[in-house]
Amino acid sequence: MPVGLSSVPRGRSMLTRRTLDRRLTALAIAIAAAYVAAAFLSLLAPAGWRMGWWLPLHLLLAGGAATAISGVMPFFSAGVASVDPARTAIRVLGIGGIAIGAGLIVVVRIVDGGAIDNGIMGALAGGVYLAGVVGVAASTLLPLRDAIGPRRVPLALGYGIAMTCIAVGALVGTLGIAGWRPVLDAWDVLKPVHAWINVFGFLSLVIGASLLHLLPTVAGTRIERGPTSVIVLITLGLGPIVTALGFALRATPLAVLGALVLLAGAIALVAHALVVMRQRGRWTTDPAWHRFVQGSLLAATGWFVVGVVLATWQLLVGGAAAGGWRTDVVLAPIALGWAAQALVGSWSHLLPSIGPGGPPEHARQRAILGALAMPRLLATQAGVALATLGLCLDIGPAVVVGVVLVGSSVLCSVGLLARAFAVLRGQGSRSREASGAA
Repeated sequence: MPVGLSSVPRGRSMLTRRTLDRRLTALAIAIAAAYVAAAFLSLLAPAGWRMGWWLPLHLLLAGGAATAISGVMPFFSAGVASVDPARTAIRVLGIGGIAIGAGLIVVVRIVDGGAIDNGIMGALAGGVYLAGVVGVAASTLLPLRDAIGPRRVPLALGYGIAMTCIAVGALVGTLGIAGWRPVLDAWDVLKPVHAWINVFGFLSLVIGASLLHLLPTVAGTRIERGPTSVIVLITLGLGPIVTALGFALRATPLAVLGALVLLAGAIALVAHALVVMRQRGRWTTDPAWHRFVQGSLLAATGWFVVGVVLATWQLLVGGAAAGGWRTDVVLAPIALGWAAQALVGSWSHLLPSIGPGGPPEHARQRAILGALAMPRLLATQAGVALATLGLCLDIGPAVVVGVVLVGSSVLCSVGLLARAFAVLRGQGSRSREASGAA
């Protein structure tokens, strides 16, 4: 057999690609953690400089959560479907475009004094972000062409809808920041369209679809695909799109219908989580790490329901107009309780599970990431509850205390993640020393 057709080089090539894919996933998690830390630290800045809630929310969701998804979702898609990962260049485009584009958008708005209309620089920043969206979509969906069996269709459907949502949502935001007049003139309804289709249509669908597989994994039980899983995928994918159309058409009944569909999906996700927890295994090692990961993901699903209830209530009161969307009402349960907590719980599980390193390094990482498990969990839940009540009832001190509690917990988790990454640097140093001695 000619050398070029030998199966040995091909096997090494596939092994190399998987190794690079794991490292890229870990890199995306590290960048996401940096964005999350920046989001909470930005709250220390004056309200005018941080543009109200815009800067911390953008850093947390468009920067932190989206960057983490850009790294994890393609890895997760290939792993669950048992197919080879996408080519490294496509993976780098997705992660780099999202991470750099989110940062450029922040810089452009700050330099322009918080203005929405930022002209060609705004278009450039948004274009980089959109290029990242294309890269993530390609690296997530293209490998599924080689998948066989029943896993291919639900994965392609769920992640395909999610990527369509962020493409539309990011395009609307890009046209707005670029100063396209038709978008700016209709911003009273396009702002909630942008929020619903990005936060619920993309972010919540990706988290929800991923939890269908991740929760059973962290609980040590089987991944089963029953009617509840189908309901979660359909409702989380369909509801936000219907609501966004309702806002775009200024049709309140349509918007409310979409919100109710989304609420049904959120409740179905909680039902799925409770079934998984009843069937969970009994871990004999790393109890603190298991407790923190499971507790974070379970609590996140509960806060998701609370956030969707509040968003639906807004629509019932304010209708499909500017009054039907107030960021501050859903900020705490959705941004802090749902997105941030799911992100922290996921990276705490993923780094020592799929990240670089071997069993000794992963064991040390689990011990680090499980430190202060219960204090961090309790601080986050208490903080989200106080911030939610404070924002809904306009009680300023409650908001401050709640954000401080959540911020302290999340920043502690970011610090522990940095220590967990340091374990890998130590491994690299020891490997080089061993090579030199040999």
